[in-house]
Amino acid sequence: MKKKKSADPGKEKRASLIGQADNPVPDGAQCGFVTTPDRIRIRYAHWPAGGTRRKGTVTLLQGRAEFIEKYFEVIQDLRDRGFAVVAFDWRGQGGSQRVTRNPRRGHVSNFRKFRIDLRTVLKEVSLATYPGPHFALAHSTGALVLLSDTERLRTMLDRAVLTAPLLGLPSGAWLPGASGLRRRLLRIVSLGLLGREPLKAKAPKTSWFLEKIGFRLARFMSLIGLGRLFIPGGNGKLFVPFESNRQTSDRVRFDRFNKVLEKAPELGVGSPTFGWLSAMGRTAMALRKRQAGPNIKLPCLVLAAGGDRIVSTPMIEDFVSRTKSAAYVEIAGAEHELMTERDVFRDQFWAAFDAFVPGYEAEQDLDRAQQVMPRAATPQ
Repeated sequence: MKKKKSADPGKEKRASLIGQADNPVPDGAQCGFVTTPDRIRIRYAHWPAGGTRRKGTVTLLQGRAEFIEKYFEVIQDLRDRGFAVVAFDWRGQGGSQRVTRNPRRGHVSNFRKFRIDLRTVLKEVSLATYPGPHFALAHSTGALVLLSDTERLRTMLDRAVLTAPLLGLPSGAWLPGASGLRRRLLRIVSLGLLGREPLKAKAPKTSWFLEKIGFRLARFMSLIGLGRLFIPGGNGKLFVPFESNRQTSDRVRFDRFNKVLEKAPELGVGSPTFGWLSAMGRTAMALRKRQAGPNIKLPCLVLAAGGDRIVSTPMIEDFVSRTKSAAYVEIAGAEHELMTERDVFRDQFWAAFDAFVPGYEAEQDLDRAQQVMPRAATPQ
């Protein structure tokens, strides 16, 4: 495994995991850095399986602006189910190497670089440390990265579970509340004849403004060398009030993650840059092509949040309808981060996960292995 010592002690310090009384580091953690082929240092951590029956290995793919510590509860839940777990931070966030002078900028110039991160971690940590079967649990941006690289990943993974994949941004994602203001103005001007709330079936699946104007503007700004600037309205702030957050309706879990950032603000990043938006747009739009769905051969379970205000749930459903290797489950009323939502939603996520992973054939193989091992250990 490639590991390099950094001359910057701050970078080495970020390799360690930040635990707290209400968010302890799961027992047995091993962490460090792995270096990608393009010389970016990626922070990783891994844990052996818990319980008495090992079911395989799960590699966690987090969303934008997240970090390993946010998933401690999920990691322990997976270990209790018999899975070894590997987690890592994408380049530019968490404890991994930053790619801009301002460490608060959520930047990447091309999602191909995220694919390099994922392949490196799978090859040098997940596959090198733990036996199969190997699975991925990917959220939001991480799910988009995985879907964009399934041709290669199907040789490294057996199955994948995706939560709220970033396949499109909902209407009003750039300027929340603007569409409501427009409708109110139309109702006033037209004396109530126009501006009514559209039926859900007729509502736009994605943000027309972002896809027709925002993506093109981001691409233009990147081409003229301004891709590392924050998108309009963006900044380096790490915290938002619980009342205005769009991630989860669980206040306890929301506050728990903020405490991690308060203790280790170097793990956080602020708003995305023009470069990130342009790269995300190109990757998501490529999956709109007719052949994109049928070309995905990796078996996937895709879970969407019915109350998602960060990614477009209708666009996720549309994509899965074109993908024979994917199954779809929508959890009604849940916010974007299904794994950190209230238990009423989280329990539904785990029920779907347990039904899909490790899968019937893998279960049979594991049962056969469990039956053979005791006999092989018995002296003749």
